[in-house]
Formats: sequence, structure tokens, C-alpha cells
Amino acid sequence: MFTKLKNDKLVVLGGLIPLDGRVSWVPAGSTGFQPSNCYLLSECGAAALALGSAAGDSHLLIDSGVALHAQQILDDLAALIGEGGALSVFFTRAEMDCVSNLEPIARSFDIQRLFTGGVINPFDAFEDLNLMALRGRRHQIDAMRSGEGDSLARAASIDIGPSRVLEIEAPLLRLLMTFWGWDAETGTLFTSDTFTHGTMQRPDDSRIIDSTVEDTTTPEQVAGHLFAKYEWLPRATCEPLREWLAAKFDELDPEIIAPSRGCVLRGRDVVRRHLDYMLTALTPQHAGLVRQGA
Repeated sequence: MFTKLKNDKLVVLGGLIPLDGRVSWVPAGSTGFQPSNCYLLSECGAAALALGSAAGDSHLLIDSGVALHAQQILDDLAALIGEGGALSVFFTRAEMDCVSNLEPIARSFDIQRLFTGGVINPFDAFEDLNLMALRGRRHQIDAMRSGEGDSLARAASIDIGPSRVLEIEAPLLRLLMTFWGWDAETGTLFTSDTFTHGTMQRPDDSRIIDSTVEDTTTPEQVAGHLFAKYEWLPRATCEPLREWLAAKFDELDPEIIAPSRGCVLRGRDVVRRHLDYMLTALTPQHAGLVRQGA
């Protein structure tokens, strides 16, 4: 079931992943459930209607979730934009937890634009998509706004509607080619596979950490999840990462952190607290604890 984060302008979709020892991107021994997230951004109203949207809405889906949750995501999209509705899609990474549901979404909805980055072709995993015109709708994410390279249309930002833009940036903290998105309209920073540490003990717990729920997160928990994915970090010089993160959050002052996995963090006090946890996790002291197996 989808959850509205900012009225109809921002909705989180996706299901839960049981943490039962079979998931490699969480710390060993993790229990409970981890949300798998994709996000629908919608620009609604008379302005969008005036510019030609038949329903008065423009929709951008950020990531598509894991294949396990395909039907749930299709049902939620149909409820939100209508059966066969039009939308654009932006992939923050070309990894399967982000791109797995491209094919079923393309079969059920009208994908107008597809925004991807890096050298990995997201179509390679889906043979049937070779027969579709969707290839011609792909835009290459280019944070440097370069006109050089392949023949694809290139973009450093994505227009959601006539008055709303998703700004794209390649983060300093990444493993493969990864992009973050910034939606000033809702104050949301989409962080892909960073800030994924929020988990749920029961399926009916909130998938959002905000001021209304008890937050038991610790810097050690954040470090465990961070190093499970970025296993090289404990051996790296992390001060540049800490400086980049601190500067970026000072610049944007986000109200919501929206990762591709893990609980959504909502509220500036919550965001700042979890940023502090992340900065602490990136200190040499925490890296040393991981090296020692603590």
C-alpha cells in the first residue's frame, strides 16, 4: 500500500523485504523488515492542464522497486495515475533493486521518458523491451550538462511539471554510477542506496521515521548498514565524504530523506539527527570498530 509523504505531490510505493539472513546489503544478523521504495512525484492542477496534460497531472517515478513487489507497485500506480496512465521514470542506479520492474510497468503504463545514467544499459535485462519504442525515449543523465558523447538526449534536471524540477547530482558517496535527486517543492532528497538503515520490527510498523514514532537508531546501526554495502569504507579516508555530506545538507536543508531501501526520514529535526549519525559512522573510530569485528 502506498503512503503519501506530501499530499499528492510525493508518494512512496513498494513492499517489505524480510531480513531473514538472505539479504546481502544489510549487516549480518539483521532482523525485522526493510522497506523497498520507489517514489511517485506528481504535479497537479490547472497549470499542468494548461500545458497539455489531459488529466492535469504530470508524473515522475523514481526507481521501480524489486521484482518481488511488482504487482503491488502496478496496483498502486493504477490507483494513483489510472490504468494505462502516462508517467516518466528516473533510475538512481542501474542495479536490479531499482530497475527490476521496468518491463511490467512499461507493459501497463505509457512511459513517456526514461532517465538513466552511466554506461550500463537498463534494457539489457529485458529481452522483450528490444521490440518497444521505449529506447527512443531514453534520456542520458549528465550532471555536468555536457553536450558531448552519445546521441541520447542529455539532462541534468528533470521537469516534472511546468513549475517543478527534480535536480540531479552524482554524489561523492557511491559504489557504481549513482544519482541523487533534489525536489525543492517538497524539500525531499532522494539518496538511492545511502541512508538505508531504517528498518521495521513488524510489518505493520511505520515505514516513516518522524516525530510521531520512537526512533531507536544509533550511529552503530547506521555504520553497520553503510559498511554492509560499501565494504571498502572502513579502509578509506572518509573525511572528504563527511565534508561533502555536511555541505550538501547545509545547502539544501532537506525536510525528507527518501532512500531506495529503508525507512523514509521525515522532518528537519529527524533529518539532521540522522545526518549526524551518518557523519559519526564515517569517523575513523567507527571504521576501526568495524575492522576489529565489533
